[in-house]
Formats: sequence, C-alpha cells, structure tokens
Amino acid sequence: MAKLHVGKSLRDTDVLWRYMPLDRFINLVDTSSLFFAPLAWYEKSDPFEGYLPRVAMESLASISAETVRIATAQIDAVQKIVPPNVSVQELDQLRQIALEHSSQMRSLYKNIVSCLMVSCWYRSEHESEGMWGLYSKEGIAIKTSVAAIKAALDGNQQDHVIHIGAIKYLDFTSTDLTPSDCVTQDGHLIGMIKRVAYAHENEVRMCITRPRELGSMEDLKPAPTSVSVNVEKLIEAVVISPFAGTSLRQSIQTVCRWGGIEARKVSTSNLLENCEHLLDVYN
Repeated sequence: MAKLHVGKSLRDTDVLWRYMPLDRFINLVDTSSLFFAPLAWYEKSDPFEGYLPRVAMESLASISAETVRIATAQIDAVQKIVPPNVSVQELDQLRQIALEHSSQMRSLYKNIVSCLMVSCWYRSEHESEGMWGLYSKEGIAIKTSVAAIKAALDGNQQDHVIHIGAIKYLDFTSTDLTPSDCVTQDGHLIGMIKRVAYAHENEVRMCITRPRELGSMEDLKPAPTSVSVNVEKLIEAVVISPFAGTSLRQSIQTVCRWGGIEARKVSTSNLLENCEHLLDVYN
C-alpha cells in the first residue's frame, strides 16, 4: 500500500496547481494515475536538479572521505603485524577498493539524483500567467489541495513511499551558507533544494526514491513511474488555458465529460478577459 509522508512545510488547505498539456491530462484521466518523471529528464531546464550548494556537497563528501581514512588506517595497522614472508596481496586489494570509494560515491550520488522520480506542483491561491506561459499555454491546469491529494491516494495498493513538501530556494553562490541551511523545513536535501532563480515556481514536489539493494553501487537507468489516484477526489477544478482556442477548449471539455469530471468543476481562465467593464463606473 502506498505511503504518503506530508512535510510540515504544508497544510491540508494549501492550494496546488498542476499545469499540463492536453495529452498529459488525457493520460491522467485515462489511467487514473499521476506521472512521476526522473530528475534526469530535467537536465536541460535545470542542470542543477538534485544537486546542493558546494558547502553541503563538501559536507556529504567528508563523510565518504572519513570512511576511506578509517579503512586505510585499519589496513595499514594489519599490514604492520603481517610477517615479512607472508603475501599482503589481499591487503593491497582492500586498500585499492577503499581508495576507489570516493569515485564510486561520486557516481552513486549522480545516479541517485538521476533516478529520483518527481511530480511538481505550483502552490498559490490563484492561477499564474507565468505558469501558463512556461508549462501549459495550450493546455489546462488542475487545481487541488494537499487534503485532496491525501484523499486521492487513499486505497492505493502500490508499493510506493511518497514524500511531499515545499521546495527550498537558495542562492548557491552565497559564501554565507552552512550545511544546515541546505536542509528543507521537512528535513530533505536531494531533489528538494533549488536555486533561487527558480523561486517563481513556488514549487511543492512529490518525490519517490528509486529502490535499490542495500549497499548496491549499481548504476540504474532513470525511468518514470505512475501512481494510481482517485481522479474524482484529486481534481477540485480544471481550468482551461486563457490562450486556448475554441477547438482546444471543446476538446478539453469533451475529455472532461468522457472522464466523468463534473461540468461544474470545468471553466476557462478569465485571465485575458476584457477589462473595460471597469470603466462603467463613469456611466
């Protein structure tokens, strides 16, 4: 059964939006599932996805370096008590493995980041012209809430552990940052820290870590996953893009009827409606 962990950075009443093109909306309605993309797919829009400011990366690397230091010290101590006529080939091999640990951890970190799967949401009481322009100029926006997401996942039988929380935005170039600054209010690091240049996204993110065997250093291939949801409980409103033409609006309305989404939940954004009625005050 899926487990949803909601961070303390969120409230049940927080309003969330998911801007998407028509094909992604059709997929959601047809499959009754949320699509989670691996961070590897975001490399072009944000090459820093999953990475942390240098001070935090150095702090993580120091743990690996300390492991290597302890291991090599223990190997050296053993080698000192080995008689001169006894081969130390095995110890040399162990030392080589220890020295390769840092490069292995570098590769492992990159692979963990690449394979982390996310579903991204915009937190705001209101729709955003900027979000329409960036992600869904010819599509729709789903309006939901943290409480609705909880309800939509209730009864999910998949073996997923999902974390949801607010992204923390930092100035990666700041020399005043400390390692503790690079942890979110919910205690997360990888995948939940972004550069301040992306703060306009006001993002809330759902994350699923790719399962791997304990102690495994194997490189996994980044892949998406889908999480089953109750669409009726998830969707509190469907807002059609203010940039959508008549045919697209009709197509979206048809998809909503086909998917059993109540007509009262569907509307077209009034963001670009004529404002001259405000001049009526002069009549």
